[in-house]
Parts: sequence; structure tokens; C-alpha cells
Amino acid sequence: MALDRPIFWLGIAGLTPQQRAELVAFLPSQPTSLPAWRVAKFDEADAWCVSGMAAHWLDDGTLVVPDSRRAESVLKLPLASVDRPLAFTTPLASPEIEPLTTFDPGSERAIYMLLKKFETWLQPLRAQYFLGALLHQEMAGLQHATYALVHQSVLLAVVDIPKRRIDYLADASPVQLEQASWEKRGPSEDELAPRFRRANLMHVMWQFAQHSAGDLLPAGYAKEPIRLRYQPQVPDAWLKESQRTVLRTLERGPTSVPQFHKAGLNPGQLVRDLASLYFDGAISTVSGNVPWLVSTETRASGRGLMF
Repeated sequence: MALDRPIFWLGIAGLTPQQRAELVAFLPSQPTSLPAWRVAKFDEADAWCVSGMAAHWLDDGTLVVPDSRRAESVLKLPLASVDRPLAFTTPLASPEIEPLTTFDPGSERAIYMLLKKFETWLQPLRAQYFLGALLHQEMAGLQHATYALVHQSVLLAVVDIPKRRIDYLADASPVQLEQASWEKRGPSEDELAPRFRRANLMHVMWQFAQHSAGDLLPAGYAKEPIRLRYQPQVPDAWLKESQRTVLRTLERGPTSVPQFHKAGLNPGQLVRDLASLYFDGAISTVSGNVPWLVSTETRASGRGLMF
């Protein structure tokens, strides 16, 4: 079964209002056979586009980007700390930028090629998204066991539900993962090749929720007040400003989705934020709807796990 493609989030800095509008107009905002791209807060984005005309380097290797919008402060970015794809618009004001990735912000084809390059750089994140989508789709039929995802005799991933971890090939394609079969795997099977990456199962589901265009919450969450069970178990740096707002609200007591809407939270992002917290086990409805957590009865019986 074909899986929905992800939304990737783009941070933009230093572009003039006209450049920014042209760039945003060329972005595919809805997932089709390819991922969607939408603008996010710069520090919360998966990839960055920076004005090559506005950017300049300091002697200590810090990239400085004055933003053309008055509401935004000057961006200072130490090059050594860059941990995601970065591209600069042309023309360039600083010759030091030339060896880095550049693109014409007024060319639809150049932007399309840039997004394809970004998607290649984001292969690990893309793989985690599709693994999360598969788990969400298949979980009702899975037992408390370890599974191998295999496509045409090629091992793509090992999903260890008891240990809450996934080992995966970052370059596994969406088509390979969609067509992969689930095979039970014994604990004593061969060690995985070094090129396999390891991720926490909850972290994979968190990334899936944050990059999904769908509403992943069970129906009960739209009807009942939601309560906070504990703080999320993901790295603190992963928490977006919107998620921190949700958590602060829940710390004051159970809150319904309509109450969140009345408080001014973006409905689309709210769905993603609540789904991430749900998969993490950090929230439940007041009636105790936490199907992601495996009960003692489920562990003993070997029945399917439920989202």
C-alpha cells in the first residue's frame, strides 16, 4: 500500500520580501508523489535557505545574516554547528560562500533541483518517517517481538518492539519500504552491517507525526479533554515553541482540542504536536486512552499492539 509522503520544513533567512514570496510560491505545499515543503521557524526547520547577498562571514567562522523583516533579529550561525542542509541564494556578496550550495531563488527549476538535493541529504529523516508510517499502519497486527523488513531479499530494517528500537538503512527508498514484508526475527540472528543506523522507536514515531499531513490522533482525542502524564522522552532540543505552549497548557490541567483552538494555536500544527506527544505516551485522554503503551496483559498474551 502506498504511504503518504512527508512534509519537510524549510527555514528562510535574509531574503527580501519579494524573494521570499517567489520562493514560497514555488514550494510544493501538499504531499503528492513527492514530499511537500512548507516554511517553518528557522531553528525548527529541516533545511535552511539563506540570502547569499545578505550573508557574510566573521573571522571566527560565524555566519551573520541580517533579516530584511524588522521583526526578525540578526541571525548568527557558527558554521561548525550547522547540522542540517544549507543553501544560499545567488548572487553572492561573499566569495567564501562560493564552494557551498547555491541556487537562483527566482527559478522554479533551480528550486526544484535544490529540494531534490535537500531530500537526498535528509535520507535518514525520510527513512524514519516511512518507518513510522509503516508502524502506524501495521501495529495492530504486530506482536511483542522483533521483525525484519525485507524487500527482494534485502534487509532494510529491524524493528525490535521489546527493546523499543529500530535499526535501518538510511538510503532505503519509499518504494522499497512500502513493498517490504514483515518477517519475525530471532534475538540471536546475525549482527547488522555497520551502515545500519539505530533509532529509538518513540523518536521515530515522533518524527513521523511531526512530518505528517494527516490527523493521526484517535477519534477520542477530539472529544475528550487531554491530560499530561509526564514530560516527553525526546531530546529537549526537539521541542518546538508550539509544543512547549501545549505542554505549559496541559500542566495547568486537562484541556480539550476546542480549548486549544480558542487559545489561538494553529490547528494543523496542533494535530502534529498532540500526535507526537501521544506516540511518546506523554498524554492521554482523561478516560485513560493510551493505546501506544503496551499493557502487562498484552505482553503476556502476545496480542497485537494498538495505536
